[in-house]
Amino acid sequence: MKSRSFIFLLKTCILFAILLIYNCFDYEETIIFKKGYSGTVEITYSVPLKEDKKSSMIRFLPTQESAIQEKINQGMGKTKIKLRDYQFRILEKGEFDEPFFDNKGKVSYKIDFQEISELERMLPGNMITKFKGKSLVIKREFPSFSSEFLEGTSVGEKKIINETGKLLKEGKMNFRILFPSNTECYSNKGTINLGSLNYVYPLSDSLEAQGNSKLWEIKLRIF
Repeated sequence: MKSRSFIFLLKTCILFAILLIYNCFDYEETIIFKKGYSGTVEITYSVPLKEDKKSSMIRFLPTQESAIQEKINQGMGKTKIKLRDYQFRILEKGEFDEPFFDNKGKVSYKIDFQEISELERMLPGNMITKFKGKSLVIKREFPSFSSEFLEGTSVGEKKIINETGKLLKEGKMNFRILFPSNTECYSNKGTINLGSLNYVYPLSDSLEAQGNSKLWEIKLRIF
């Protein structure tokens, strides 16, 4: 009985920890392709700040320019990529509604790339890129709980999980891809318009099982 109670407490703590992390940031990403598949990625996000009002409380979304620069160049060897148009500001109280944190900061910057593979280690989730003929194939998957985590749960546990899931439904990550208007585009998720692809990833999906349905696959052919 004690063992089951401990597991129940552990699961609950993990769920609420994830709830706090996911509900306290906003993330927007825009990849702009030019002919030849080079381009620019624009990233904007807001995160809770530590007491110094400079450092992010979310490790994978740093606020300081030097930390971001170090992050994007990890594993790049001698090739160094510089971010540009970096901006950081502390949000005013009226700009966010967050009961758990006193201060939030907003960061934005751009990265120019020559090869799309350069972005694989920089952007959130697992990203794989390859060329199939003359088409570029991008596959992205975002971390989520496996169904094993939720197996064997009691009525009380399921209630907590359901309530947590409802709160997570309010969170999302916004992705946009822009490309020349004569580009052929396929995507199994999101909305395709002339010259653009938009996809909103609901954070409630992080509580669902992984699988092919969670894989975001994009095919682009720029003429």
